[in-house]
Amino acid sequence: MKYRKLSELCEYTSDKILVSILSRQNYISTENMLQNRGGICDAETLPSTFKVSSFVEDDILISNIRPYFKKIWRAKFCGGCSNDILVMRAKQNCNPIFLYYILSGDSFFSYATHTSKGTKMPRGDKKAIMNYQVPDLSYQAQKIIGEFLNVFDRKIELNNKLNDNLQQQAVTIFRSWFVNCVPFGGIAPDEWKNVTLEDITAMVSRGITPKYADDTSQIIINQKCIRNHMIDLSLARNHRPKVINDKWLRFGDLLINSTGDGTLGRAAQVWFQPHNVTVDSHVTIVRPVTENLIFYIGLWGIQHEKEIESLHTGSTGQTELPRDRVKAMELVLPDSKTLTHFNSVMAPMASAIVTNLEENKCLANLRDALIPKLMAGEIDVAEVDI
Repeated sequence: MKYRKLSELCEYTSDKILVSILSRQNYISTENMLQNRGGICDAETLPSTFKVSSFVEDDILISNIRPYFKKIWRAKFCGGCSNDILVMRAKQNCNPIFLYYILSGDSFFSYATHTSKGTKMPRGDKKAIMNYQVPDLSYQAQKIIGEFLNVFDRKIELNNKLNDNLQQQAVTIFRSWFVNCVPFGGIAPDEWKNVTLEDITAMVSRGITPKYADDTSQIIINQKCIRNHMIDLSLARNHRPKVINDKWLRFGDLLINSTGDGTLGRAAQVWFQPHNVTVDSHVTIVRPVTENLIFYIGLWGIQHEKEIESLHTGSTGQTELPRDRVKAMELVLPDSKTLTHFNSVMAPMASAIVTNLEENKCLANLRDALIPKLMAGEIDVAEVDI
């Protein structure tokens, strides 16, 4: 197969945009780009500068600073981004979706990483990156390969939307039952009791101090993994624990981010069977004392993120969530019959979310395995009907 330089297919853009017209939804930084081709989320803050780099639909955004390498996104709208992100635009002879998969392959990430310069926060060499060797394919062949791979990402995106919808339904049902008491005529039944979180939990504790290592199967979750009421293990790291203790996660554990402005209070529940997984010391584990309390405590925590956040101590930038304040939080405990009914409604929804997450992992692995084979011409998709 023939190859040509990346510079023959795309170029860096240098356009600028006023920060004043940006929002948390269309400003992209290395912080709100997700790893492993995971897309983006809303920015937590906007920059204080007057202008930043701009991008348009179909531009490819690549994080160009360690430790944020391996973050990439194909723009679905116009916006602005930080200076640590390269904005690359396909030329007329290049299909933008094909370009995205060229740049999202492990081969490109490895090449870009090896071009990096600097010590504390190395950056990829922009000139060297443009010398990367790309398969010399016709526009039609590029389009077919790009669309073929995009099928996987569209399915992953659909599953994520389904999960988001299921999460919203679960929260709505919780609020209807236990806040507005709709099934009970708008009044909480007399059998319900006022308790503290400590009364109905077996553990409220911070995680461990990790010792990071690559050659281990032990996983440690950090605050970046907890977002939008979901747990993203792709953002976790491997570590080598001193001992295995009761802080290793179980199904139903509620996880709460416990340090720092903008992240403290974010909550998500373990709705999968964790294996060799724990959390670091910036995350609090809240473990229900009995199985029938799992969904109730989890959705209660998600409903009360703002209240949990308000419990913090410390000054701006140094905020912490004290464990004792979490334990002392008051809530209503429904009767056993109501909890059993509620769990029968929640369990299928949680199962569907886990199934979608597992399918996404399989789809992503298959997509990533196909990228180098398609680019090398080992798989012919010319006859595939996309």
